[in-house]
Amino acid sequence: MVATVTYSRYCASCGTPVSEGPEGGYVCGACFHVVEPLGADEARKRRRAERAAMVTAAARLRAQREQY
Repeated sequence: MVATVTYSRYCASCGTPVSEGPEGGYVCGACFHVVEPLGADEARKRRRAERAAMVTAAARLRAQREQY
C-alpha cells in the first residue's frame, strides 16, 4: 500500500503546499508564515483568564497561610 500526501492548502505568502493542523491553521515550512486556526484568539483569552484566576487564588492562599 502506498500512502499519498495530498495538500488541500497552499501558503498565502509563498504558495508552498502546506498541511493543515487538526484544528485548522498551518505554519509554512518554507517561509514560516503562520495562519492560526479559527477560534485561536478566544481560546487564548480564555487561557489567560484561567491563569489569572489561578494566580489570584494562589496569592489568596499564600496570604492566608502567612496569617497563621
